[in-house]
Order: sequence, then structure tokens, then C-alpha cells
Amino acid sequence: MDRLNILVLHSLGNPELAPRFLHEHVYSLQKNFPEHNYLYHDSALSIPEYVKQASFDAILLDVTFLCARWFGEKVFQQRLVEYAFVAESDAVKLAFPQDEYDCHQLLDDWMCDWNVDVVFSVIASGWDVLYPRYHRTGDIRLGYTGYIDEALLNRAPKALGNRPIDIGYRARKLPPYFGRLGENKWTIGRDVAARARDAGLRVDIELGEQATLMGDSWLNFIGDSKFTLGANSGSSLLDPTGSIQRSVRSYLSRQPGASFEEVERNCFPGMDGKYSFTAISPRVLEAALLGSAQLLVDGEYSGIVKPGEHFIALRPDASNFPEVLDAMADRALVEGMIRRCREAVLSVDALRYNNKARMILDLIAERTADQKSGANDDKVRQVISRYASEMKTKYQSRWRRQYYRKKIAKALAPYPRLFEMLRSAREYLR
Repeated sequence: MDRLNILVLHSLGNPELAPRFLHEHVYSLQKNFPEHNYLYHDSALSIPEYVKQASFDAILLDVTFLCARWFGEKVFQQRLVEYAFVAESDAVKLAFPQDEYDCHQLLDDWMCDWNVDVVFSVIASGWDVLYPRYHRTGDIRLGYTGYIDEALLNRAPKALGNRPIDIGYRARKLPPYFGRLGENKWTIGRDVAARARDAGLRVDIELGEQATLMGDSWLNFIGDSKFTLGANSGSSLLDPTGSIQRSVRSYLSRQPGASFEEVERNCFPGMDGKYSFTAISPRVLEAALLGSAQLLVDGEYSGIVKPGEHFIALRPDASNFPEVLDAMADRALVEGMIRRCREAVLSVDALRYNNKARMILDLIAERTADQKSGANDDKVRQVISRYASEMKTKYQSRWRRQYYRKKIAKALAPYPRLFEMLRSAREYLR
């Protein structure tokens, strides 16, 4: 394969503070096949004109870059204008969206208007609903929200008896605009925690942003848990342009203590549950590789793991917890599930970062076979070298400012009115 010139557009933020699976997702090509020429640009900074003018073989639109459609009309339009050169480029264009049910109409139009060659969807079905325009003319292929981190294969899992936590779980309380399926990600934690504590189990279940664990802390947490709790990733609510999200945010700003049922009645009555868009989450893969048995809300999980064979199935309201408790006590059953779950995950070649990266590079090479030019390779290498030299200090400055903003926001979290006043003043002074 000839050396390829690839531009990756992302919005990861400071790589040192990014979630492990997102970092791996963004940099998997360079990590696995470093012999090619890569330019990674974070949209937190303006993209230089000389990068826009370079002739890349491929332009990759990472999930973090495509999140711009969620951040309001102003931010989204700015993204489209600043990166309009992508639409005009002859490069092979590949997109890796997630949460496609959020602003799916905006995403669909975006993929069509930018002439994207291939969209890798993490939702295994319903592409005609999610991409009403693009599915007729474009190429949609299955992708995943996360992939196997090869480093985990070298970690020796702790024996079940040496794990101090009986059931471990971390989850954010998702806003109601993810539908009841999204709501279940935190309610299952609440319900299982109560029942498990009543049963005398050692439980480490925390819900909310403050409970988030990153990097090795997260992996150690799974490694210390005999059982990892989980639920379907996805949504049961379709929001074409973000109008439902805006309505929900507006309502909650006036009624911050409103229940899901109240928000549903006032913001999206009769709309939830018409669809169910789900995907397997990185948590399921990590638990499988780290030898933690899984208690999962019954679901499809991209067809990779199945109830009774690879995990103990929970009802969405945890009403079958007595039966789950009996299954947890059956050591032979549990150890068999752990073994089969690991085997099932490892048997899917498409879940390996190395295979994913090779597939992408093969796809690019196939579509650029008649267009390669050694002279252009030299020009792109010069662009990459210039970018690395000029942008290093700009990134460092940006990450410092980001770090201090987060510290201030955390310090002001107990004082929401003051935080809102300062944020409004900042917006006014811009």
C-alpha cells in the first residue's frame, strides 16, 4: 500500500484528559499504522488556511467533530462555514457519528451536502429513518461505539474472590430527551443499589457527573467488581433537529425538579418509544476483557452478547432481582458466563482497533488507487511539519485555559445563580 495522506477532524479536547475510549477512537489509525502521514486537527482551534488548501487522500470526520450539530444553530453554522472546504474536496470522506438519533435530520443533510463517501453507523438498523436522504445515495456501514483496547488483553483479571466490590456501576443522569431508554441508564443503578444493599451486598454504585472515572481508575474499578451493571446505550426518542432537546432544556430551567413523566407530558407527549436505537457500549467490552461478570438490562447489544449465555439479564425496573441474586450465587454459572462473554467479544474481528484501522486504510487505498502522486506526498508532509511547529504552543495555551475554566466551573457548581451570572457576563462581553 502506498503511503496515504489523511486529515482527521475531531473535537477531543486535551488528549491527556480525554476518556480512554475516545482517545483510542480518535488516534487509532496513527497508533496502529504510523507509516502513513496524518494531520490531526482539533476544532477548538481555527484550522489554518494552508491545511484547507492541502490535497489529502482522505478526510475523516470523527464522532467528536460531528457533535457540533447538538450545540445550537450558531455553533453548528459556524462549523459548516469554517469547514466548507471539506464539501469541495476530492478526498475520500469518511464519517463516524454516534447518537445519530439526536438531530438526525441535521446529520443526514450534513452528510449529503458534504458528499461524504461512507458513514459508519453505530446503530445496526433503522438507517432509512436516521438517514432519509443519505441512505438512498450514500454508503452506510456498521461501526461501534468502542473497540477492544489491546492493552487490556495483557492485564491479568483478578479472581472473583479477590474483588472487593460485589456490584459496580457508574452512570450519568441523562436528560429526558433520550427517552425512557436513556432514563433507564440511571434508574437501573438506583433500583439495583437499593435491592442489592437490602440483600447485604457490597455495592459501589454512583450516579451523576461527579462519579465519572477516567483512565486507569475506571479500569481498576471494573477489575475490582465481581459484577458490572449495565444498560442499553441509545435512545427511544427521535429528535430530528434538536427541537425536543431545546424544549426539554427550557422546561427544566423553569422546573428543575420535574420528573421524567412531567417533562414527557409537556415536551414530547406520545413520541417516546416509537423507536429503539441501541448499541453496545465500551463498558460491556471492557468488563468482558477484565473478567467482570455482567448484569445487563435485557437488550440487543449489537448482537454480540446474549442474555443467559454471556450476561445475567435484568428487567428495566430490576423487578426480577431475586432471580438475578440466585444466578449471582451460582459460581459455576457466573464463571462460565465470564469465559463465554470474553470469547464472544474476542471473536468479532471488527471490534479490534487494529482491524478497524486496516479496514479504513484499505478502503481509502482502494478509492484513491488511480490518484496517488509522490509530489503531493512531499507537499502534504511539509504541511504537516508546518502545522506541528506552529500549532503546538496554541494547543498548550488552549488546554491551559480549558483546565482553569473547568476548575472555576467546578468551584461555582454549588452556586448556580452566580455561575449563570458570570456566564451571561462572559457572553455579553464577547
